[in-house]
Amino acid sequence: MNKRTLTIIAILLALLFVGSLIWGVTTKNKLQASYTEKSGEAEQLTLLRDNLMKSVDSLDQAFQEVSGENAQLQGELTEAQETAQRALYDMRQAQKSRKNDNEVAYEMRKQIEDLINVRTMLETSITELTEENKDLRQRNVVLRQDLSTAKTEAYENAKKVDNLSRMNESIEADLERMTLGNFKATAIQVDLLRKNGSNTANASRARRIAVSFDLTDVPQEYLGVRPIFLVLTDESSTPVISENPVRAKSIVNGAEKDLIALEGRDVNLERNQRISFTHELDDKLAEGFYRAEIYTDIGMLGSAKVQLR
Repeated sequence: MNKRTLTIIAILLALLFVGSLIWGVTTKNKLQASYTEKSGEAEQLTLLRDNLMKSVDSLDQAFQEVSGENAQLQGELTEAQETAQRALYDMRQAQKSRKNDNEVAYEMRKQIEDLINVRTMLETSITELTEENKDLRQRNVVLRQDLSTAKTEAYENAKKVDNLSRMNESIEADLERMTLGNFKATAIQVDLLRKNGSNTANASRARRIAVSFDLTDVPQEYLGVRPIFLVLTDESSTPVISENPVRAKSIVNGAEKDLIALEGRDVNLERNQRISFTHELDDKLAEGFYRAEIYTDIGMLGSAKVQLR
């Protein structure tokens, strides 16, 4: 093989190499412009790189064979090798940039997923709070209605208490008018007792009633034997009736008054003395206020209240 033939071969190889380089550079530029496409493109670039490297190796071998005969071809080969190296470098940078972009995209997807999870949690919390607020509003309506009802009941009870207070004042006034002016009981004590004799204010435990009072400075005309009656009435002035009630009459405000007493007995009245009654209750008393009233045949001697709860 003569020098001319080698020169032609070298020129053809150089043209092939330059064409390959141009094609590789063009392909590299296209890859840089569209590096965000599918990962299959990276595999194609890798295959292209391997082919280029094989071509470079083949060209390098051919140029080595003719380098001794043509210094010009040697220089062109060196330049071609440098160009091929730059092309490979650019291709690797493009691949690295694609990898970095993939990592950024992965991180962004993770952040987006986290934000979606947070939004879902917030939406769930908002739904729960909405339901809770709805329930609270309903309960508030019920409480307002209950409060209104309670206020109405309190007002009605206050009216009842006021009416009872007025009634009590009226009864007190009536009893005061009914009581004998210069012949009355004082220091009246009313006790409700348990079975064992101890005091109680519990309606379910009261088994007997004990009433005691003083008669002091009794006028001369009232001394001697007279009937004394114990009457027990409730809040409505209705007498509490035992199984064996004592029925009697008394003169009150100049008129005859029928009595239904728990007990009655004749007492030899003295100038000063204390008189006591103890009566076993036939039935349990209900809760409320009661009044023990002391009568004689000529009028009312006095009264006192007691409360059971």
